[in-house]
Amino acid sequence: VVVLTASKSCLPNANNNREEISMSSLIDEVLKEAGFSDAAIADVKAGKLHYGGSLDAASNKELSVKLAFHVEGKIHNIKHVFLHLPAKKKYDPTVGDLGMIATDGGDGSLEDFAGIKLSPNEVTMDKLYSNAAPGSDLNLSKDEIETFKKLGKKATHEEIENCLRQVLLDRFRAYKKNGLAGIKPYARSKKEFSAGEELKNQILHGPILKKRAPMFHKYALDYPNNKPEGVEESFFWVNSIIDDKPTIALIHRVGMPHGNEGYVYMERHFYLSRSHNCLQGIGAAMIHGDDETVVLYATRTSTDQVSGFGSTAKRTIGNKVMGGRMADNFERARKVLAASKDLSLRNLSLDD
Repeated sequence: VVVLTASKSCLPNANNNREEISMSSLIDEVLKEAGFSDAAIADVKAGKLHYGGSLDAASNKELSVKLAFHVEGKIHNIKHVFLHLPAKKKYDPTVGDLGMIATDGGDGSLEDFAGIKLSPNEVTMDKLYSNAAPGSDLNLSKDEIETFKKLGKKATHEEIENCLRQVLLDRFRAYKKNGLAGIKPYARSKKEFSAGEELKNQILHGPILKKRAPMFHKYALDYPNNKPEGVEESFFWVNSIIDDKPTIALIHRVGMPHGNEGYVYMERHFYLSRSHNCLQGIGAAMIHGDDETVVLYATRTSTDQVSGFGSTAKRTIGNKVMGGRMADNFERARKVLAASKDLSLRNLSLDD
């Protein structure tokens, strides 16, 4: 996730020294509420990234990470990168490709998904989709499974990719129209899994967002209803290579100014084609010096891989592994954001 920031120039008619003291105190309060020690907070303010461990789990399928870090960058550039030019390929080595969806604010089209390819391992992926069934390696609803079955066992790779693009477009439109309630449940061998309910529970389980940004908290639950003033959002897809297989995510990013204090933001993976069920990250960006920001970011990932027998041990190990990986990604992301200070927006692209 790339962060949003705010600078002192956004705060008219305020004394700079008073602003700095007030914002420094706010940073201390919020990070302490999130469980960071005084020493960790001092390190973050000094420019370091601090891995704060995991969150209280919202379910037995959850892996989580919380991070706090310092970022340099101009507000306009960083905000633009977050919402409109998600440069994930520069800091996440698993990302193969990505593309924006419905940049005109509309309902999207198949053309938005033209860049999605089921590669590498085309033969393996073709078999997975042709033989899709409840409880397989893919996250599909019952009717989506039937759609792939209708293609027949002799379906070409192109036909399977086209079918997947239509499934993704339909899921995007359903979510954009009905929010969490519009997310079709995944078919499982015993009981369907609702990513919409999982994402809702993740929001309800985090106390800081409701306390500090109640309007944004409500919008995260009620989307697309009850949209607060000043909210900006965007959608895109990402094709990541996980276990040597393409894994498609549909992503919703939302950002909103929070008074004169900075920004609150969310990244929601409301569909994942395999490996995980869904993901949701919530962050707060708070002013710290001229064109500098301290960021608190917490993410929850739902995956069947850590449920069942030995769930507690699996989640403990998984949290540490994911925490280390995300800390590495955010170190790289900080460099991308710092570089954006000196970049013209016309020189930034999705492939950066």
